[in-house]
Amino acid sequence: MKTEYVTEEQIVTLFPKRPADCHKGTFGYVALIGGSIRYSGAIRLAAQALASAADAAMRSGAGVSTVAAPRNICPLIAPQIIEPTLYPLSDRDGEFVFNEEELTFLCGRYDCIAFGMGIGLSDETEKAVSYLLRTYDKTLIVDADGLNAMARLDHSLIRSTKARLILTPHLKEFSRLSGMSVAEAKADPAKAASYLAGELDAVVLLKGSTTVVAGKGGRVLATDRGCPGMATAGSGDVLSGILSALMVNAEDPVLAAAAGAYINGAAGELAQSRRSDVTMTSSDTAACVAEVIEEMIRQRDAGRLVP
Repeated sequence: MKTEYVTEEQIVTLFPKRPADCHKGTFGYVALIGGSIRYSGAIRLAAQALASAADAAMRSGAGVSTVAAPRNICPLIAPQIIEPTLYPLSDRDGEFVFNEEELTFLCGRYDCIAFGMGIGLSDETEKAVSYLLRTYDKTLIVDADGLNAMARLDHSLIRSTKARLILTPHLKEFSRLSGMSVAEAKADPAKAASYLAGELDAVVLLKGSTTVVAGKGGRVLATDRGCPGMATAGSGDVLSGILSALMVNAEDPVLAAAAGAYINGAAGELAQSRRSDVTMTSSDTAACVAEVIEEMIRQRDAGRLVP
């Protein structure tokens, strides 16, 4: 199976110069759904990454972004976000509770929904994933406990969704979804990701030291950007924020997913160079996202990155 490494020349095509008559609606509406009392940091990190992406003009992503989280933890999140708005969700003692009316509103308003970051695994999470698969018809990114909830569902329901489905598992989450062992997936990640992409009619981003992205027809892109300092809680949540911004207007979701992994890894490398592999956190990675993208844009505008 042929695997190509994504290049900055490819990535920079996702950041076209903006027309003079553009407005926020031109670049789409994004919602990040997640968070719980136990994992309140995860959704904040994803929101921070999305805000950083917006500052770097990565609006092949979001013109408007919203963080949707259980009501009782919204006061914890509010000080951490600037550009995104905040949408309180029903909860019980800070834990997510499925509310069809709230998800119907989000499905109707937003061009891309990322679901699962720090939300916890419960029957309520499973209800929400099932509802999104049956109802939503735009771009749906599923991460973390959203993936673990999805693993409980019949594959026929997943395949029948009208949404453009982007799945972002690490090896254990992949194993639960696919039925393959971690060892099997680790032995040939490209083959494993391609299998699940075909099985679920989805784009599969399989995280690892080399991250591979597989889509329909066996196409596989990869990136090995990243560093040991990213082996910390929240790195995957930062990736979800970046992907949300990139996916809104992306015509090629495999390229957009691989670009998101590349940007996340490069931002982590930059954060580690300024901290250390021991002391850096995921918020350090999120803070470097804008700089990584800005440098690629500068290189393109100087004629040194030719798509």
